[in-house]
Amino acid sequence: MLQKSSPLVPSIYPGSVYKFTDLDTYEESILNPGEEFIYARDGHPNAIITSNEITKLHNANWGMVTGSGMGAISAVLIGILSSGARIIAGKRLYGRTLKILEKDFTRFGVQCDIVDECNLTELKSALSTPASILFIETITNPTLRVPNLKEISILTNKNKTLLVVDNTFATPLLFKPLEHGADIVIESLTKIMCGHSDVTMGYVGGKQGPQENIIKAVKDIGFHASPFDCWLISRSLETLELRLNQSCKNASELANWLKTNHPGVRIDFPGLKNHEDFNISNKQFGTFPGHLIAIEIPKGREGVNRFLRTAKNIPFCPSLGHSSTSVSHSWSTSHRQLTSEQKLNLKITEGLLRVSVGHEGIEKIIKSFDDGIKAAQSI
Repeated sequence: MLQKSSPLVPSIYPGSVYKFTDLDTYEESILNPGEEFIYARDGHPNAIITSNEITKLHNANWGMVTGSGMGAISAVLIGILSSGARIIAGKRLYGRTLKILEKDFTRFGVQCDIVDECNLTELKSALSTPASILFIETITNPTLRVPNLKEISILTNKNKTLLVVDNTFATPLLFKPLEHGADIVIESLTKIMCGHSDVTMGYVGGKQGPQENIIKAVKDIGFHASPFDCWLISRSLETLELRLNQSCKNASELANWLKTNHPGVRIDFPGLKNHEDFNISNKQFGTFPGHLIAIEIPKGREGVNRFLRTAKNIPFCPSLGHSSTSVSHSWSTSHRQLTSEQKLNLKITEGLLRVSVGHEGIEKIIKSFDDGIKAAQSI
């Protein structure tokens, strides 16, 4: 019977294993893994649907979804590095990323050198010695510095070093690293690409290069995401542009309001003209450089606690990208593994909050921040 209709949204394929009529059809599936499914750890329809959607957003040639952003990062590192390899990492990377590079992979004979990703002279010097990977973020976590991707890609290309870029804070809607010289792009889909705080997933993709080893790592080590989580991300991608646009607009309005009405408070936002990377940010992102702001609450940890108890509707949680505004305390969460000296060197103080601005009404957001800051200042 000819079917005249089809589902408007993708179906969920929860099956963990697939059956075959005989050994010959099984062997055909082994030889053509992109066309058939065997075992969900190696791939399933929802993973293909979702990875294809994100790969298209990045204008990539290949892509894979993983069970978390760290899973995507680990798949890249395992797929490319071996004992004796050297990796160069930006000093402002997410704390857990720095931890596995400096402490875990070095146990297996990988050399890791940390550099200032916003200092081209320092990068040039580091790249003069052969390295397998330069790993940086499009917008750094949590102080929102913006490395010059165009100039950096020229250096990595010249020195035959793979440029791996974590693009989580920007998403492919604000910036496509592969179109600016990056070899591999990583996304934590858990954040604003999901937008509902109900999925943990990652993505890795690229134009060309060592994709076979990365894909093999995803399958062999079990980094794949579940069918239901993939389905939820596909759902979220339908509204990503609407959500991101409004959140970016709110972030810009909030940053400018804070700068005007609380001039003594430190505000890190690449869209402010006094930000040290404003010109680079403007070239790479245009008017709206993301939905994140960093703000240093007066009176340190005690001030943060007063802020959190007073700022209604602004929850504290160790993540970002939810539909409504939330804050995270980087000293205690994302960069907890670093020493106090390391954190202060990165300008991460006990008073610093990373703000993930949502798409609710801006007046509501401003009122909560005004109340919270005034409460902290009154200590």
